[in-house]
Amino acid sequence: MRKRISKAIALLLSLTMVMSLTACGNKADKETSTSKTEDKTEETSSEPVEISYATFMVGSHTSAAAEAEVIDAFNKKYEGVYKVVVEELPSDNAFVDKMKVLASSKTLPDVLIGKNGIRELAIDNGQAVNIKPFLEEDAEWMKFVGEDAMNYNMEEDGSVYSISNQRQNIGYFYNKEMFEKAGITPAKTWDEFMSNNAKLKEAGFTPLALMTGENAWTTNLWLAAMIGTDGAEGNAFMNTSYPTNYNNSSVIKGLEMLKTCLKEYTTPDAVGALYANAANNFEQGNVAMIANGPWMCPDFTDETKSMPGFGDKVGVALYPEDGLVAQFEVGYILCTNGKSEEEQKGALEFLKFKTGEYAQSVFLEKAGVLPLTENVKISDEYKAANPILAELIELSGSAKYTFENIDNTAFTAIVDETAIRYPELAYDEITPEEFADQLTKVAEQSKN
Repeated sequence: MRKRISKAIALLLSLTMVMSLTACGNKADKETSTSKTEDKTEETSSEPVEISYATFMVGSHTSAAAEAEVIDAFNKKYEGVYKVVVEELPSDNAFVDKMKVLASSKTLPDVLIGKNGIRELAIDNGQAVNIKPFLEEDAEWMKFVGEDAMNYNMEEDGSVYSISNQRQNIGYFYNKEMFEKAGITPAKTWDEFMSNNAKLKEAGFTPLALMTGENAWTTNLWLAAMIGTDGAEGNAFMNTSYPTNYNNSSVIKGLEMLKTCLKEYTTPDAVGALYANAANNFEQGNVAMIANGPWMCPDFTDETKSMPGFGDKVGVALYPEDGLVAQFEVGYILCTNGKSEEEQKGALEFLKFKTGEYAQSVFLEKAGVLPLTENVKISDEYKAANPILAELIELSGSAKYTFENIDNTAFTAIVDETAIRYPELAYDEITPEEFADQLTKVAEQSKN
């Protein structure tokens, strides 16, 4: 949506000029009056170019405060020139569903996150802009984005259609009190992990915050870790974009462990649960472990989300076999092909602002999100005030296996399929082998 000079204002100014010409009897007065009117036109007729933007980081979302601050800061900086007009969607699913509908009619907002296949739809419909030339010509922007983040989203032809504003290092969080009472420490192997689950259960604790609703986020993180740490083959699979064959021993082994976890080591509401349910179960001390990223850290000391004093009880660990999800988000896309030059310029400025130094700093401070490069400094004071995040940063340097998560590597239909099949796995309606075979069929269909 763009905003042009108001016709009403232009008409009013024209009438003002006519009245001035009529009222003034001499040429000098007319010239003076006309000159003043023209000066006023330059001062008042220009209105900011509107930049359309859609987001799901609203309400109780962990990044809602950071998102609001960055948008507000941009609008203040460019007041009178550009204005970001925000469409708020209440959840990830609502966002993805709405954006896919808009993509089908080529009416995507100027800027948005291209997650869950939205970027690919924007490329296919011709709205998405190749951002790489802008990165290459703006050294200051590139300094804070970095080569790794740019290359992460690079297409085979060298084009770059999206840029992240965060680096994701994802392990898992655990309740130190529960671990101590169960007599365990974070597992170094998957056999020890399963043993720890049994010991936690024996001690009266529920081990895992799992979920099968939405994108099965926390459950799929465990699956990615189980696959990604299963030797060279499993690690290669979890670093492969859009794999089409899930019929391998690493996937099946992971699904076998998850079947046991869903049946014996998670909450009664896990089947069908949403992310909010899983997060609440961990933050209220109902379970011992949750797989999730550093953006969750601020919640642990927020008593509107976590039980009092919970921050002191939380530890962070690598996955067994020293595994770590290490990746960049799909990030933000620029969908201004075919739009006015003013809107294109404004949207690009917003994209730069949203992925630049200031925004990365805000998301670090308010959402616990790691910046893209070391050029965005994490102060010693911040680390001291956020010991869990500092520990994760330190642990990330000792990871033996690094890999991506399923949301990043798989076709969107695969993510949806896992959410459908996990309940069947939990209720013995499908075997791990049949689960893997179903994923393969969906992947084969998705590549066409």
